[in-house]
Amino acid sequence: MTEKEILTALDELVALAAEGKPMDAFEKFYHDDLEKTDLDGVLVVGKAKNREIGLQLLSKVKAIRDFSRVGTVVKGNRSFLVWSLDFDHADNGQVKVVQVAIQDWKDGKIIRERFIA
Repeated sequence: MTEKEILTALDELVALAAEGKPMDAFEKFYHDDLEKTDLDGVLVVGKAKNREIGLQLLSKVKAIRDFSRVGTVVKGNRSFLVWSLDFDHADNGQVKVVQVAIQDWKDGKIIRERFIA
């Protein structure tokens, strides 16, 4: 993928998330061999396992005040997507964070994603 194609894909991914369709974005833009490390530092391998974790998280979101992109950088096959999040979680209460998703792309999909806050 070119940098321009990755930027276009990120625009669509963000638009789907903004429409309340984060799992549609996940299905379309994440590789079957996904390696994902969330803020807890735990590496989860495989799209199916990451889907399960994502659905569990979403089932516990009680209110969303902010879920927006505040920045994007693409260089080569790596993208940096900066998110501003502010939501209520059933187990953790209010979650308010600015985080960076560092994403490596392969075959038109995100194969590795790491979050830093």
